[in-house]
Amino acid sequence: MTAHHAVILGAGAAGTSAARALASHDGIRTTLVGQTDETPYTRMLIKGVAFGLTTLELIRLPMPQTDFIADTAEFVDIETRQVRLASGATIDYDSLIVATGSRARGLDSVPGAEQAEEAGTLVTLHSLDDAVRIREVINACGMQARVAIYGAGLTASETASVLQAQGHQISLIARSEIPGIAALGRPVAERIAADHQSRVATFFGRTIRRIHPETDATVITLDNGTDLTVDLVVLALGTTPVALAPWSEGVAVDDRLCARDLEGVYAAGGMAVHHDDHLGTWRIDHWDDGAAQGMHAARMLLHDYGRGEDPGPYRPRSAFMAMIYGQMIAGVGYTGHPETRIEQAEEFIVLHEQDDAVVGVSGIDAVGAVYQWSQRLHVARSEQNEGRVRERPE
Repeated sequence: MTAHHAVILGAGAAGTSAARALASHDGIRTTLVGQTDETPYTRMLIKGVAFGLTTLELIRLPMPQTDFIADTAEFVDIETRQVRLASGATIDYDSLIVATGSRARGLDSVPGAEQAEEAGTLVTLHSLDDAVRIREVINACGMQARVAIYGAGLTASETASVLQAQGHQISLIARSEIPGIAALGRPVAERIAADHQSRVATFFGRTIRRIHPETDATVITLDNGTDLTVDLVVLALGTTPVALAPWSEGVAVDDRLCARDLEGVYAAGGMAVHHDDHLGTWRIDHWDDGAAQGMHAARMLLHDYGRGEDPGPYRPRSAFMAMIYGQMIAGVGYTGHPETRIEQAEEFIVLHEQDDAVVGVSGIDAVGAVYQWSQRLHVARSEQNEGRVRERPE
């Protein structure tokens, strides 16, 4: 009997997690497809490379025991169940997990951005190549580099914090007056914003209108006419799913991570755009959640082909953290919902609510208390109050 062939596109958190979940099952042949000429690495550790704290060897990603091909997937033919690779080769599949991840948002419409990018003075912080370039520019500047960071989410905030502590001159630009509300809720975002304003030059509620690379520096013009002369511009404006035909804006999935209207296709991680009755339309792009989604997609695949139990709907419960100006910012679950309230406790904890349930928790210097919420998320208060809380599948 021919083994069921499961092909996984993407060798990051979601893809490798899915591959590990499938590798031990008899009757399943798994092929993991990564990018051409790239050794898989742990993306959450690239900031350490950029800041000169981590070597390249330490961020290599251990690979699961499965067939691996380093040949970027370019097109999926849904009708024939075939993947076309960059080399021109093709792979047939019985089932497919799309976990090709995300790409950083750029500044395509800003005059001068393309020239600055070509000059190497405008860089995102999303890939290993980005991290290496940032390290090279900062090292070339010596003790005090002038760095502008555009964006003020967790990646941008942690970058500003580390570089400021190293003695560099930081300008932090954000389109929002209070950056980070969408990711962490207003109470946490306000505290982080106040810390930024006391430690680095902040330009909140501003956008970049023009970038002009010069011989020895780069000049940024903001929308209010302010000019900033810097050595490096770091973009941290979030991510979008990688474009992979026939999906240009990610793969729409249901609460089981099954691609809508496509039998045998699943998606996980930064490539998955979720549509469900619980949280609505949402997307999470951080490492631990990607790994959890990859595991769930693999378990769903096994169930659909009669080789495992139904894992149930996917509910985000994964944790994340960042050290910003000596304070540990922690979160668990889905922290992008605008309805929040401060938990009355000794530690600073914010609950993110959807209807009658807490769906995420964020906090400052309260890692243990935040993480304890993991298995209590997505459960209606009515169930908790009546003592009918039961464990739900990851």
